[in-house]
Parts: sequence; structure tokens; C-alpha cells
Amino acid sequence: MAHRDLIRSPELIWRLWERLSALRGLRVTILTHVGGDPDSLASSMVLKSLLERAIGCAEVHVHVPGEFSDSAKRFASALEMKLAHELPDSDSYVAVDVGSPSQLGEVLAQVAERLIVIDHHQPQQTFNSSEVFAAPEYRSCSEIVLDLCIHAGYHPEPLEATALYFGSYYDTVRLTTSDSLVLRKVGVLGELGAEPGTFSDRLEIPPDYSERVARLKGIRRARLYRCENVIVALTRVSAFRPSVARALLMAGAGIAVIGDEVDGVSELTFRVANEVVSTYSFNVVRDLVNPLISRYGGSGGGHAAAARASVRAGLEEVFRRCVELIGGMLGTNLSPVDE
Repeated sequence: MAHRDLIRSPELIWRLWERLSALRGLRVTILTHVGGDPDSLASSMVLKSLLERAIGCAEVHVHVPGEFSDSAKRFASALEMKLAHELPDSDSYVAVDVGSPSQLGEVLAQVAERLIVIDHHQPQQTFNSSEVFAAPEYRSCSEIVLDLCIHAGYHPEPLEATALYFGSYYDTVRLTTSDSLVLRKVGVLGELGAEPGTFSDRLEIPPDYSERVARLKGIRRARLYRCENVIVALTRVSAFRPSVARALLMAGAGIAVIGDEVDGVSELTFRVANEVVSTYSFNVVRDLVNPLISRYGGSGGGHAAAARASVRAGLEEVFRRCVELIGGMLGTNLSPVDE
């Protein structure tokens, strides 16, 4: 395949290809993070073909640890992916789109000594005894896998190209956080026969009643703060946190912090508008997730504009700390927005 000029990190791709090539003749299982999502599944789908056809692995399986997320169920069904329901016994395991050990759940203890990690998030916890190939400059793991295909001269089939399109599409918030290189690669996927329109109706399902209620409750309960023109919204909901965060950004928030607390552990979802990232050089992993984990313990990860965290502290305490951290990053104390 041509287009070598589109490879974002030639050095990373060369090193990763050399390591994967050593798996020739071996039994391999590809792992997503717990629950899976479109990017991790798309990456796994195409990496499986690459390992089988271009490298010559003896057998390759894909396994999703834990209970499937709703988006993963829709994606796997629409693209007719064959998944191993139980963890196969393999010579080597390759985890894709996994930013921290906790994202593999209970599977990690069984595979750590034979694990290769491919990721594109801001680095978090260390993987002991595992080889890690991580590049936060990539917008998705699907983009990394496409670069591997370009490097290897492997032509993904139209269905695989469609999967990579959707992996990139969803992990760049429907291409809104993509850059010119990602958009050029979308064109390459079109050349390979990607047809997203064929699958969009099965993937873009309108929110059901429960999700709509969660969005409205999240908006109704939101506490609002401001710094100049930036509005910060914090709210508590027990489900659909990413959906509620997107709704708050669409309603006008520049930073959304969505959380819930169970048994003294706070689960948090963060979203930041692109203009806040660019204007203030805001990075939600560096400026919120890492300080929270450092102070309270826990895990998390993500990107400059989108992340999640699980920290061992009450939600009210965590919300107060978020307000302090955001104010420090924006250069002033946040003031409550009056009713």
C-alpha cells in the first residue's frame, strides 16, 4: 500500500511491526479494554487480519473482557465480528486501546507475562512485565492499525476499512477533534472501499427513554461555575455519563464533569470543548485526572478533551477539588453562576 507519507510516527510503527512480526507461527489473542468500544473493536478486527494474513500467526482470537458495553454490542453485531467469549489459552496476548492495567480487569493477572500493549492515550499506570507501544499523538488505535497496514503494504478489505473509519470517527468525537492527517486517512479508507452509510443506521441508534431521562436529570442538577466565557458544569448521574457530558457541552458548557459515588469510590467522566483545549492549552488528563489520582488513588485515562477516572474519595470532595484544579488551570477562582 502506498501513502507512507501519512504514517504519523514511522519510528513507533517500525518498532511495533518488528515486535508483531516475531509472533509468526504463534497462537495470539487480541484483547480490548473491559467492555470494549468501537475503536478497540475496529482495531482488533483489522489487527487480527493483519496478524493472520501478513505475519502468519497460527491462530488469532479477539476477546472482550468483562460485560459488553452497549456500543460494543452494536458494533460487533453490525460488522459481524467473531469474538471468543472465554479467554483463549494463547502464546501471546495483544491489548489494544488499553491505557492502564485496570482497564483489563481480572484478565490482566492471567496474561501479564505474555502481554503486548498498543495504545494512544496519555500514559497512566505502569504495565509491569508487559511491553507497551503507546503514542498519545495518535487520535485513535484505529489510526495506529491503519498505519501498520500502510507500513506492511496490507490492503484492508472494504468491511475492515469501514470498521477503521468508525473507530476513528467515534474516538475523535465524530471527527470534530481530528486533524488534517486523520482526514487524509479517511480518504484512504474511502479508496479501500469503506462504506459507513451502509452501517450508520445500525450504529447511530437514537437514545432510548432511560438515556434521555439521564441527560435531562444531569442538566437539571448541574452546578455551574464560570471563568470569563468558560462555563464549568458539574453534575451527578448514575448512568449514561458520556451522553450527559456531551449534552452539557452542546448546551453551552466548556468543561463538563459528570460523576457518581458508590461505596466511597467516585466514578467520573470529563469532556472539554475544543475551544477550551486550544485557548487555555487545557488537557483533562494532565490537569484533572492525574492530580485526582495522585491525591486520592485510583485509575483513569483518556485524551486532552475526554477522559474518565475512578478515585477513592466522596463525590462532593472530588467535585470541590475539580473546581480548584480547573480554576488554577484557567488562572482564576471559579465563580458560581447565579440562578
